[in-house]
Amino acid sequence: MIEIFFERKVEILFRPSFFPFTEPSFEIDILLEAEGKKSKWIEIAGCGMVDPDVFNEICKARNDDSYSPEKVSGFAFGLGLERLAMIKWGISDIRLLIENDLRFLGQF
Repeated sequence: MIEIFFERKVEILFRPSFFPFTEPSFEIDILLEAEGKKSKWIEIAGCGMVDPDVFNEICKARNDDSYSPEKVSGFAFGLGLERLAMIKWGISDIRLLIENDLRFLGQF
């Protein structure tokens, strides 16, 4: 899927990682090859099983056991869409994507 988005071959790395609210955690990196610069790995997505302590804190906040880790579990996933767009189109500043300047956005 990443290769379809970038319209070229992309090296992908899957590796264990750390995120504060998931355990175990995992991330997906791609090898960024910018013209005239040294290649480097950049994280584009992360995921993991939600830590049971998160559900315990929800139960405390709600004052019930609706989200007890004995009853529910969860999987969290995040993908940096802005980061992917910046890489694909060579955008140097993420703020350009959220300022809603139609002159800038019209390029895409």
